[in-house]
Amino acid sequence: MKNYEFGASGLKLGERVEVLMTGQRGVLIAEIVHISGCNTYLVLLPGVTKYGRKKVVNRDHLLLRKLEPEESVFDKTKELTDENTFSPKGIDVNAEWIFAAVEDEKEYIPEIDDAVGIEEIAIRPGMEVWNKVYGMPMIVSHVYRTIFSKELVYGLMYTQDDTEESVYSHAYGLVPMEQKIDLRLDSEEKKGALFEESLDNIDCENILARGMLT
Repeated sequence: MKNYEFGASGLKLGERVEVLMTGQRGVLIAEIVHISGCNTYLVLLPGVTKYGRKKVVNRDHLLLRKLEPEESVFDKTKELTDENTFSPKGIDVNAEWIFAAVEDEKEYIPEIDDAVGIEEIAIRPGMEVWNKVYGMPMIVSHVYRTIFSKELVYGLMYTQDDTEESVYSHAYGLVPMEQKIDLRLDSEEKKGALFEESLDNIDCENILARGMLT
């Protein structure tokens, strides 16, 4: 099986990045480890809204460039300094100080999530598990965590009436069963009682096309 782990790309949640395809800039707010072995990130684009909400995109880490400390998310011609930025951290801040910084149009620099105390991946992608809530076997398709969260969330897939469905659960809601899927790097051999055919179509960009991570 492939090596599934967070932080394989060297990026940390909370860091500011540029999407190489579009030039859009934003903040990493979640990391996803896929069954295919690739890591993608959810990037919050503060300057982009869609349907009245801040837009979030899912991108492979190879399509992201970490911004330099002096680079701005909102204005590519602006050089950031200590005087035109602010970053509330710890308890030595207050609402008045934050409001004053916003009124002065200082750029907000997010706090980096160093993943202290984050639980380890207990169930590897590709494993078959028993979902205690649904009362049926499912396949773990991906694992993700959001910024500042200590718990991991597992993405699950199952078929019902010839339709592929997706649900989510924490590790304590799952019971690992016999490992049904074996993805091999050196051959086309794939095994899986539930997803023998659909495994051929696994795609890092599209595996989260449905459900809560769209």
